[in-house]
Amino acid sequence: MAGEVALLDALDRQARRRAEGIATLSVLEGPEALGGTLWSQWAARHGQAVVEVSGEDPRAAALDWARALATARDLGEDAEALATFSLTAANPRHTPAFRGKTAHERRVLLDALPPPSMLPEATWALCRELVIGREAVGPGALPPAVHTAFAKNLGAGLRALHALVPPGKAPVVRVPAGVAPAFRGLQVAGVLSSAVPALAVACGVSSEALAAFLAGGETRLKALVREGVLAVPVEPSETASAVATLRKLERTGATEAQRVSAAEVALAVLTGAGEAGADRARSKAEAYLRDRLEEHPGTAGLFALNVRLHPEDKRSWEVDLLCRSLRIAVEIDGYHHFQDPERFRRDRRKDLDLQREGYWVYRLLATDVLSQLEHILHTLDTLIEARGREPDGREPRHGHRHS
Repeated sequence: MAGEVALLDALDRQARRRAEGIATLSVLEGPEALGGTLWSQWAARHGQAVVEVSGEDPRAAALDWARALATARDLGEDAEALATFSLTAANPRHTPAFRGKTAHERRVLLDALPPPSMLPEATWALCRELVIGREAVGPGALPPAVHTAFAKNLGAGLRALHALVPPGKAPVVRVPAGVAPAFRGLQVAGVLSSAVPALAVACGVSSEALAAFLAGGETRLKALVREGVLAVPVEPSETASAVATLRKLERTGATEAQRVSAAEVALAVLTGAGEAGADRARSKAEAYLRDRLEEHPGTAGLFALNVRLHPEDKRSWEVDLLCRSLRIAVEIDGYHHFQDPERFRRDRRKDLDLQREGYWVYRLLATDVLSQLEHILHTLDTLIEARGREPDGREPRHGHRHS
């Protein structure tokens, strides 16, 4: 997916807002399947599961999430951990012990202690009931105390249940947007996000549906949706990407030489067939990227084209674009790199040898030299910056770093 890393980073920024207590709904604008995949990738990045909940009713959605939470975790154990911590913090001289005690003994123990001031009343009430009734609840079952808390006040009950779980351990939520004109799913997602700002909630919605929802007067829900929108682009074909890039160059006033060079790369990459054609495409892409690197302030003068790692040894590897001073190697792969098993193996051996020499290897597709140029330049900027932070940035010699 184009721009996948940038979108995952944007979701991380939204997560930081949630950690600060700011209600944030992640609205993934684009094809629902792609939005769902992105949300799952982000959750996996942080070791969290995704739960798809009802988009028709907030209480049903809350119960869906709570059941998934109860299946994944021992809520009684979480409640005991929170109770022990908060009561000990209030009275460091006395640490309550719940293990081995009956429900009656736990109730007596808790009745004898003042409620911890650090917890909201609803959170302590749920925590207390889960500690007392822990032994009566089977594994994976949703305790009756959660149903009672939701029935009393859905928002407070949700916040209380979420507070029991250590940060980053609760499953994240995905809500279907629903259909016009009600868009019930967006409304449900908004209720969950507002009730529990720390809860990660996402809603996938098409561009057409989003435009219809945002039409008309402003509301708090529309403001929440608008603030959390992330565009999930459809992955275009290679031909469409190349054409779009050529049009962008024309719009942004690129020189004729740059446009001609880009057109040659597009033609070579997209029409190259067989080994000879693939080689021609490869050289065009390499030369084009070399020229762009020379124009880019952060990479100008750093990379040389088609450099042999050890000039005196003709059996050593030739690198597409090499920066000796910072030990960065850029390799550009055409489709043929993946069609020929022996070439694929050869590339992996090359990567390993370069890594042994102390080089970072950045591989990219020949087609991306046009369509993903900005991302390539940004990635190289970050690699160069990282190298600059190392205590010894000098060039390695014959596989050994200078000490």
